[in-house]
Amino acid sequence: MPYIRVPLNNILNVDRIITLYRLSFQPDYASKGEAHDFWEMVYVDEGEVGLLGGDIVHRAVAGELVLHKPNEFHRVVCDGEHAAKVFIVTFECHSNAMRFFHDKVLALPADLRGLMRLLMEECDESFHVSHYPLKPKEHRPIGGLQLIQNYLECIFIRLMRSGAQSEDASGHFYHSRETMEHRLTRDMTAYLEEHVCERLSLETLSEEFHFGVSTLCNIYKRVTGETIMHSFLLLKIEEAKRLLRENTESIADISAHLSFETPQYFSRIFRRYVGLPPKSFREESQRA
Repeated sequence: MPYIRVPLNNILNVDRIITLYRLSFQPDYASKGEAHDFWEMVYVDEGEVGLLGGDIVHRAVAGELVLHKPNEFHRVVCDGEHAAKVFIVTFECHSNAMRFFHDKVLALPADLRGLMRLLMEECDESFHVSHYPLKPKEHRPIGGLQLIQNYLECIFIRLMRSGAQSEDASGHFYHSRETMEHRLTRDMTAYLEEHVCERLSLETLSEEFHFGVSTLCNIYKRVTGETIMHSFLLLKIEEAKRLLRENTESIADISAHLSFETPQYFSRIFRRYVGLPPKSFREESQRA
């Protein structure tokens, strides 16, 4: 019986890389602008920046990207308040599927931010980044150029898949900063709830969600009005109340279970927020 060979058709192909830049913009920065006959991807790694594309001004924050289509005049205009760090890739791609990216600001979910981080690292290892003309490094990792191509194509395809779904179902495709920030805040809160018995640091959250610490803190405070670590402490207090009501573990065991430094510290914090020490709270709960 003959073997059947199934062709692998590509929806898009990134054919060539022209430039790779990692740039830092001060709050008062404004570029003169340019247009060229290839695509340009601008990913905001930290901060916030204004990106003019054609007649549209896109306000992009950390974790968001904009793609300028070929021959579109574009420039960077900061707002006088926010600095930014960006990762810029210019490339050739003649696939019709790229029309999806016209005039959009796209926010990357956590998994695609991780993939973007891999792309940036591979670019650093394979090329002399931020130099023109772009030159591959002599001693670059095996397959580095192919991985860069694959990472780019994977990011674009994943974004197109998400955008093709309904607005309610997609979960990963956002046209507005507000939607992205609320989704990120919900994801962070869910992560805090899942790890309520552990000791978490802001650095751990930064690694998990692929945002800088200051960016995460600012977004969370803007959406909830609370700091991340204060919200985490309140979740621990609520879990402590549940444990005091529902089981017979000692105060010391509950303190250790929730990763408080000492039972004394746990009791002091519990009383500050509940108005009663843990032992009195348990006694009142049992009488109720």
